[in-house]
This record gives sequence, structure tokens and C-alpha cells, in this order.
Amino acid sequence: MKVIILLGLRVRSGTNFVGTTLKQHPDIQTIPPNTSLGEFNLFRDEYITNKVFYNISKRSFASGVKQEDLPHFMKLYGELWQEFLLNKFKLDPKKTLFLKSPRVQETHLWQLAFPNSKIVLLCRDGRDNVISSIKASNDKRNWHTISDKIKKKVNYFSGRNFINSTRDWSRNAIIYNSILETDNLRKMKYESLNDSFEGIKGLLNFYNLDNNEAVVKKCLSAPVIGSSYGINNKEMIKPNWKPDYDKSKFNFVGKWQGWNSYQKLVFKVIAGRELKGLGYEVNDDW
Repeated sequence: MKVIILLGLRVRSGTNFVGTTLKQHPDIQTIPPNTSLGEFNLFRDEYITNKVFYNISKRSFASGVKQEDLPHFMKLYGELWQEFLLNKFKLDPKKTLFLKSPRVQETHLWQLAFPNSKIVLLCRDGRDNVISSIKASNDKRNWHTISDKIKKKVNYFSGRNFINSTRDWSRNAIIYNSILETDNLRKMKYESLNDSFEGIKGLLNFYNLDNNEAVVKKCLSAPVIGSSYGINNKEMIKPNWKPDYDKSKFNFVGKWQGWNSYQKLVFKVIAGRELKGLGYEVNDDW
């Protein structure tokens, strides 16, 4: 079974957008099979290497298992998960399985576990990412306690969410920028894919998927899922997970342009260098 992978710079980077887009492709299957929303966070730290492989190899005296055996171990680990998913979800082995995770930190582990798979790293303008993150963090859930609600409001109105999200984007932007592209790994921007025929065509081409005009148009017709809010709906204060085919109500890029001078200054101080490093600005005059 062919596997393709998408890793976001961080949460709210557009992985659901790409997942929903690819879901329209006739050769793509996702987990769970009936939606593109499921994340597959196979790696969230170095546990598989440090606590499993290295720990066992070091403690297995004279076993002959060495550090250089890690790539083979990881390849088998990836194959194990493929077999598990294939059987659990009754997937079609002739189709392509799409996996996504909002983390670039463990890109090297994905490369080891799926050495023959195409991987796309997706980034998004940090300013829009922060806005979307703040909106998402201010969601409402029926299981939230009064204490949870108070903390959320304090973090939201104090600006703590803004600063923390900006710092996190900056840290991950540095990691993203340090990763080198290969024949099987490509960096792409959310903005270059959104509502772009050529962008989606290029994405499908990199994944070695059929990208004829009809298929690309079908992918472009994907609904909006998981957006933090629509510009014509002031009541939407949390991600909307119900498919919405009316894209006219959504503002996908440039949300940050309503920032005041103080917000701009804070972002420039914390993440201005990374914003320029990823090519979203050429200087601080914005």
C-alpha cells in the first residue's frame, strides 16, 4: 500500500484543508475512511528511539543489536503500522493512504519509518496561524468546568494566548526552515495551495497522483472544514467541523491585517526573523 504524509509546522497550519482537498481524489483513502479529519500522531517525541530501541539495545548484553540498526528497525515499525491500519479499517491496498500530523519536530522519524513515502511539510503565515490558534483556543465545550472557562478567558483577554502561540510558531518555524528538501520531501505553503489550480496540481504531482484537470477541479471543490471562523459569521468563535461548501464567507489569508500596532510589534519582536526567513516578508515594514 502506498503511503503519503503531510506534516504541519504546528496546529492550525492548514493540514485539515489539505486533507479535505486530497480526500476528493479518487485514489486517496484516509483514516478513518469516511473523513479527512483524523490525525495520525505516530510520533510526538523521541520515545520510540530513546526509550524503546536504544534502551533495549544498550541493555541487551552481547546481543549484537547496534545503533546503526535503527533505520531497519524503524522501517519495520512503519510497515507494522501500515499492516495494522490496513486490517483495522479494511483499506484498499491498491489505493494511496494519506496520513497527517501537525508536527514537523519528528520529521526525521517519519522519514525512517516510511523511507519510500512522499512527505510534504506545510507552513502558514505565522500571523494568520496565531489568529487561528487563538480563535480555536477560545472554543466552548460542554465538558468545560467553570475553572476551565475562567482560565480560557484570562488567557484570551490577557494576551497570553497571543504570546504563547507566537513563540510556538517561531520555535517550529526554525525547525521547519532547518529541514532540507529531498526527492521524497517537499516544503509547501498553505497560501500557495489555497484555491490554486497550479498549487493543487503541483501537490498531486509531487505525491505521484493523477492530476488531470478534472481531478484537480474536484479537489478544489472540497468543502471548508475546521476553519476557526468565517468573515460573515461573527457568532462563530470556534473551529467549525461541519463541511461548508460556501467558501465565500471565509477569509483564508491576511486575517492579521486588522492587528493594531502593539500586536504587530510583539509579533515582530518574537517571530519577525522567522517570518522573513520563510519569505512572508522581506523586512519589518508591515
